[in-house]
Amino acid sequence: MKTLDLHGIKHALVDEKVRVFLNFVDLPCQIITGNSPEMKRIVRKVVTEYEWFCYERDSYNCGTLIILESDI
Repeated sequence: MKTLDLHGIKHALVDEKVRVFLNFVDLPCQIITGNSPEMKRIVRKVVTEYEWFCYERDSYNCGTLIILESDI
């Protein structure tokens, strides 16, 4: 599964990085946001605009979002 790691990326650059990644990746994929609520909000906003879905990998690793084309 392809991964985009957003650690160290400024919030102002996240939207563009996520869009570039999602435009060229096969789903499912994962985006590592860390535990930043703002980072997760930005990623979820972009994923929603693509009309895709995301969820936290699991309760142990809530800093990773899995991106899918359809709701699970």
